[in-house]
Amino acid sequence: MSPTGKFTFKLVIYGAFLLYLVGDLFIWHGFLAGRMDAYLKPMPGPPGDNSERIAEVYGEPLTANQLNRRIAELGILRQPAVLDMGDGMTLTHELDVQKELAPRARYDLISSSLLRLKTRVNDLQLPNRNAEAAQAEKQIQSRFDGDREKYLEMLHGQKLTEEQLRQKIAARLKQTEQLYRATIKVADPTDEELKIYYNLVKDRLKTPDLRQARHIFLSTLHKDDNQVKQAAEALLARLRAGESFERLAKSTSEDERTASAGGSLGWINPARTAETLDLDIASLPDNTPVLVKSKWGWHVMEASPLKKGRVPSYEEALPSLRNAAQSLRKAQATGLYMDGLFEEAHLKNRIKNKQRH
Repeated sequence: MSPTGKFTFKLVIYGAFLLYLVGDLFIWHGFLAGRMDAYLKPMPGPPGDNSERIAEVYGEPLTANQLNRRIAELGILRQPAVLDMGDGMTLTHELDVQKELAPRARYDLISSSLLRLKTRVNDLQLPNRNAEAAQAEKQIQSRFDGDREKYLEMLHGQKLTEEQLRQKIAARLKQTEQLYRATIKVADPTDEELKIYYNLVKDRLKTPDLRQARHIFLSTLHKDDNQVKQAAEALLARLRAGESFERLAKSTSEDERTASAGGSLGWINPARTAETLDLDIASLPDNTPVLVKSKWGWHVMEASPLKKGRVPSYEEALPSLRNAAQSLRKAQATGLYMDGLFEEAHLKNRIKNKQRH
């Protein structure tokens, strides 16, 4: 056969094969299409979870029980995110708290499935995490103080074996590695960007007014208020007569958390203390023990002069600003990466949401 004939023969064979693929997959739904459907058919849900399916991600089911657990978790976690800037500085980002947590919980579950499946596809490109998983499993087991039966009972309650737990931990570690590799190229913020960021948030970086305080506490719970007050006045008189505040606190204070430290409360924010402890620290005279009443009892208190809060300079805040900006950029990069997984799955029609009745 001539070279032209061979080429023509191959072209006809390849063309016929491609036509068969197109027909099998998209027209008459033949053997190959059936095999793909079998491969992508819905998988069984979590062991022992017979609740209704609220979504499927590439055939992997998400259940109503999983959704309800995630809603409960979000309800606990819905509080302002606080970034620790170091040196007593914090930056609070107010959350846009949704009245309905179910949409966010559903999104979180689908995101977790997408990341888990993406990691599974890239498994051979990711490092083996079995050793770290085994070490983590040992640390979990150590929390049971050598009571292996209690540990196994906990695993049974979670419908897991020790091997399955290690596999889950290793899978989570690989997912973390997958996210790290996907976001590692995030650019560091420039000096110009950091200065803009500083000017936007510097008022929120102001350290609070602080006073160093100590107290001797006598509770009025189930006691006569006047008798407790008289006992507190007697302690105050002993202090004014020259006795040691630290010694009296250790021997008489009913606040077990501070008594051993001589009644020391450390550096405290007077405004915060008024809100949370019902104690007026702001108006106390400097370095002079006085009697103070709270809803819990009587306090013989002493406070240092007020240390005024201030806004740190750009140079002082720079290391913390850089870390915070990098954290925010990584969070943004993670969001964009997950958005890409969502878009890919939607284009392939592999996310199937189901209405709950």
